[in-house]
Amino acid sequence: MKKVQVLLVMLLLAVALPSLAKSPELKFRNDNFKIIQFTDIHWNSDHKYKIYNDSTEMMMRQVIEAEKPDLVIITGDISVSKGAKEGWDQVTRPMTDLKVPFAVTFGNHDTESDMPKLEALKYLQSNPFNLTQDSGEEVDGVGNSTLAVKSSESDKDSWLIYLFDSHAYTNDSIMGHYDWIKKSQIDWYVDQSNKFTEKNSEVVPALAFFHIPLPEYEYVRNQKSTLGNHSEEVCSPQINSGLFWAFLQQKDVMATFVGHDHNDDFIGSLANIHLAYGRKSGYVTAYKEILERGARVIELHEKEKEVRTYIRTMSGTSLEYSFKK
Repeated sequence: MKKVQVLLVMLLLAVALPSLAKSPELKFRNDNFKIIQFTDIHWNSDHKYKIYNDSTEMMMRQVIEAEKPDLVIITGDISVSKGAKEGWDQVTRPMTDLKVPFAVTFGNHDTESDMPKLEALKYLQSNPFNLTQDSGEEVDGVGNSTLAVKSSESDKDSWLIYLFDSHAYTNDSIMGHYDWIKKSQIDWYVDQSNKFTEKNSEVVPALAFFHIPLPEYEYVRNQKSTLGNHSEEVCSPQINSGLFWAFLQQKDVMATFVGHDHNDDFIGSLANIHLAYGRKSGYVTAYKEILERGARVIELHEKEKEVRTYIRTMSGTSLEYSFKK
């Protein structure tokens, strides 16, 4: 009888412990916190794409090993076909193997797989290195999250990272092709921003990550001071829902990082908010693409409230850009 009871306790612990496991802590070390942004992986289960999927995983692994980040963020269009579960396994394997925390935002093509976004999020949340959460049913989208990076010297929030679901398509030609970040999401962000300001007795500097760029990106693309590749017109929503204006009002978000347009990797400034693309990471092509596969690296400096960012590929680094609060 006792053996049965012991076995029952062990079984209950085996079920309960994974759900009780503590999420990885994000914290500055030696005044530095490093993020790698991968984007537009476009994992596809068709056998003809296997070599491309494998090349993507190899590149991700080598970039992570070279940069040794504290966090990886993948900004959408990740596992985009049938067999999506296998895709999520392969895409997250470099972070899991190398024990690096990661988070994702969903892209328009993630809605075209055989795994709905909510199901994909729940699957990702079984991975101990995943930090993607969800803001709840009252907020549009899946995976809207706030990640706090703690100070190296205390439990104080030193930086914030906002993740937004930028949705997919409007299905209404009158409203344009691509969907937009909704009012409920903007209200959620403002509420989060206010709560962290009150908690820390000051505005906490922040970054925002999502997939589809805001309309403001097209203005920045054509500025002379913009750095990087900008040959592709910005494919944003036609509707401007006011997220950029909310960033201006809250005075916390210093930069936004997106994907979606595979031949853009530029960064530039509008009203002292820096709008950046990542570098297309996946080797599966969606149309004529001109850039070497890679990632964007983002280094945060705690004391100076400074951001340094650059593009990393298998060939090395380029397009370094820095700014301060």
